[in-house]
Amino acid sequence: MPQPSTRVKQKTLANNADAARVFFALWPSPAIQQQLHAIAKQFQPEYKARVMRAETLHLTLQFIGNIKRADLPKLIAAADKVATPPFTLKLEKIAFWKHNRIAYATLKNNAPILDALVSALKAQLVAEGVVYADTKFSPHVTLMRNVDHALRTQDFPAIEWQVDAFVLVESEITDKGAHYEILC
Repeated sequence: MPQPSTRVKQKTLANNADAARVFFALWPSPAIQQQLHAIAKQFQPEYKARVMRAETLHLTLQFIGNIKRADLPKLIAAADKVATPPFTLKLEKIAFWKHNRIAYATLKNNAPILDALVSALKAQLVAEGVVYADTKFSPHVTLMRNVDHALRTQDFPAIEWQVDAFVLVESEITDKGAHYEILC
């Protein structure tokens, strides 16, 4: 499992609250986050939506949800058993999901290495006895929320994201939106 980036405050697992809302994700560099944020701002007038903050942009591999903090070591143990060979993601289209009114950046073509990473992670979570909602993986980076109306999928100049690690993230939902902290 990779070490957390110094740009994100590391949070101690033994914290004061009994529960944590967590997920595994690919976390882009600030440069990639800024490129994605620029795409969101470019399309925002057309989508009439709220643009996500650059520092929150990520690609969720597996949402776990609320768990007891005492169970976080199971997640870490599962993740430690998953190899992450370096690969490149090529994000080059923006699309829309009507059911939750989000616009997102995604791939034009399948990425078998990404699918294999998610499958390996899920297998290790099961082996560690971690319970999670097993939803179909659909690689995306949410760029905007509260999209006013559906629009067609559109291409944008490709953003090539070099991936060599994934992270475990805690999500705290506040009245000012989500705040994320990389746990490991």
